Amino acid sequence: MFIFDEKLRTFEMFSLSHLLVVLFVISIIVLIITFREKLKKHSLFDIFFRYGIAITMLFMEFVFILWTLVRGEASLDLLPFGLCVISMYLTSITLLTNNEKLFRVVFPWAVTGAVLSLIVANMNYEFPHFRFFHYFFNHAFFLIAQVYFVFVKGFKMKYKHLLISAGILIGIAFILYYINKALGTNYMFLAQLPTEVEGMFSWLGNLWVWGFGVAIFILFNFWYLLFFKLPEAKLFEAKRAYE
Repeated sequence: MFIFDEKLRTFEMFSLSHLLVVLFVISIIVLIITFREKLKKHSLFDIFFRYGIAITMLFMEFVFILWTLVRGEASLDLLPFGLCVISMYLTSITLLTNNEKLFRVVFPWAVTGAVLSLIVANMNYEFPHFRFFHYFFNHAFFLIAQVYFVFVKGFKMKYKHLLISAGILIGIAFILYYINKALGTNYMFLAQLPTEVEGMFSWLGNLWVWGFGVAIFILFNFWYLLFFKLPEAKLFEAKRAYE
């Protein structure tokens, strides 16, 4: 049973509970990569893993929306226009359909959004409040799903796919930028960055949005190198050593 006690509105970044969650996520990722060859052989596990994570994320999101509405805090912020919530829904679809083409679009979004959100936690509720589980588990799940797609399912991504993904995100961000101006919303943090990272871009003045965008694209490239080019290079070196 979820706990919704407002007395748990005491979360602090890098507290013990925060660090334990990050350690838990890292541990799961390491286990998936370590035992990837064994996991590839278990089709039943694959079904339970993919459907289990997808259904859990969607259920947690449904409960979060319901909880927000019951509290009388309905707002435009509930619309699924944030990078992470978009990534969550698209990752759920990818998990349920095994759609590699969709994976190539959502991969850089999901990894970037999840990693940043797990480190710079933009929420207020401490363990064991429902919001704590919803925030950390959903971000952890769609990050872990990307690792599973790459190392167990063997999904591939070329640099052109990264550029296409970035182009789609730029198009969405362009539209949301003007929606934010019109409605006073802050989708994708395009109106205002979280206070925890705002100082990193304040020196750019009114051009901070462009700096933010460049930083995100740099992260996209980093994930591409880490998940796709580096493993390819190691595999090539291993083949040469064997020959």
